[in-house]
Amino acid sequence: MRKNIDVKPVKLYHTPFMLDPILIDPEVFASEKQVLQGTVELGELDERVWSHEYLADKQTKVSYTLTGGCDRLQRLFLDLALKADLQLFCQRCVKPMPYLMEENSRIVLFADEDSLDEAMVSDDELEGMVKVAELDVRTLIEDQMLMAMPFSPRHEDCDNIALETVNQDKPNPFAVLAGLKSSR
Repeated sequence: MRKNIDVKPVKLYHTPFMLDPILIDPEVFASEKQVLQGTVELGELDERVWSHEYLADKQTKVSYTLTGGCDRLQRLFLDLALKADLQLFCQRCVKPMPYLMEENSRIVLFADEDSLDEAMVSDDELEGMVKVAELDVRTLIEDQMLMAMPFSPRHEDCDNIALETVNQDKPNPFAVLAGLKSSR
């Protein structure tokens, strides 16, 4: 017999060595509009995150808030908000640069693959997943972080004279093409 429990927002604070999964039943979590907040260090996440080639500091803390709910179409969802002050390697000068990651995503829960596929065909921006009995929030955080990483992080200005002079001697290819077009 299931007891009705008054669910209040939960705050979790992880220690650097806490590697236990953060398990939820996503359907119950969303239908009861639960909230889960906490922080996790990059080093506590899966190797696919902390070993990412762009990360310059693996000790950074990531704050997260997971909120359950139901949208106007009566679909259950999980809203995940991530925030971290990351240090990424600039792809021009290969020096660390600050990058503020603020990622907000809504993951809609579906009963089966067919209904998920159908919804994604009609809404190409939809993020969804098939309902599971147990979901590790840490895995959700890892997936969202990997999707939020910039493709090629770069400083606006690297303050590197050598980089500025590399392409100065090369002719502009568009100027050459313009010359060919006008000579016809």
